This record gives sequence, C-alpha cells and structure tokens, in this order.
Amino acid sequence: EDYLGASVAISGDYAIAGTPGDDSGGAAYILVRSGGSQTWTQHDKIEASDEAAGDRFGISVSIDDEYAIIGANNDDAATGSAYIFNRSGTTWTQQSHLRASDQAANDYFGVSVDINKGSNGGHAVVGAYQDDDTADGSGSAYIYKLSSDLTSWRIDKKVVANDPAQGDR
Repeated sequence: EDYLGASVAISGDYAIAGTPGDDSGGAAYILVRSGGSQTWTQHDKIEASDEAAGDRFGISVSIDDEYAIIGANNDDAATGSAYIFNRSGTTWTQQSHLRASDQAANDYFGVSVDINKGSNGGHAVVGAYQDDDTADGSGSAYIYKLSSDLTSWRIDKKVVANDPAQGDR
C-alpha cells in the first residue's frame, strides 16, 4: 500500500503529500494551485536519490516556498535520514541528504521534519524519537541551517531534553 497522505503540508500555492509505501521506498507528491483558483494539480513526484525498499521516504514532509524536506525514518537499519529538495522554476531537485552525525540503528531520524525559509536564512529540524544520547529512547531533534550561498545545509544544533527519561521519545 502507498499510504498517500500519511503526511501532508502546505505553503502558499504549494502542497506536499508523503507516500511512505510508494514503490517500496516511498515518495512525495508536490501539488500546485493555479492562479489563485481552487484547482490543484500534481507538480512533481519526488523520490530519494538512494531509494531502497522499506526506507519509508515520505513518513514526514514539510514545505516552505521553494524548499521541501522529506523524512525517511527507516533508511539504513532505521538510523533514518531526511532529504531537502529545492525548486527552481518548475523543477524540484534534491539539494541535501541529511543524516545525524551520531547516527545509530533504530534512532528513526526523520520521523518528523519541518523547514522554514525565513528572513534570517533557512532552517530545518529533524526529529529522532528513539535517539538515546541522554537516556534509552529519550529522543532528540537536530537543527540545520542553510548556507549563506543557499547551496547546502549544515548542522546548527542538537537538542535533547533537560530531564530525559528512558522511553520519552
């Protein structure tokens, strides 16, 4: 099963819907609204450059203007990953493949994602609800920042709970 709509997001005239079961590895569909009308049409179908069966690409999605982020929490033994795509005109191209610097099996990095192209530069956040740095399964979030030349994303900060407990997620 594709699970179309397992995750959804909208920004202006663009919407994104994740399908973590599509073609085994997953996909995301980007829709565009035409000229302020209520008509939405498929703009693009995007997939991970290294798609593999069971990755669950599309388990989480976010979109803001010309940037989209898609989580694949089951990628590589459930260490997980996230992918950032950039729109130029009508084409969406994979810009970054994010992984936790301290990745471990079953962290599920990419289970949740968000992206914002604000006035102070772009930021993306990726959740890893089973990361166990501070307690077994306590979880964490990784914040990434868009480079000043708008071509790459780098880790800005890792956030963990001040009072972690086992299984917090």
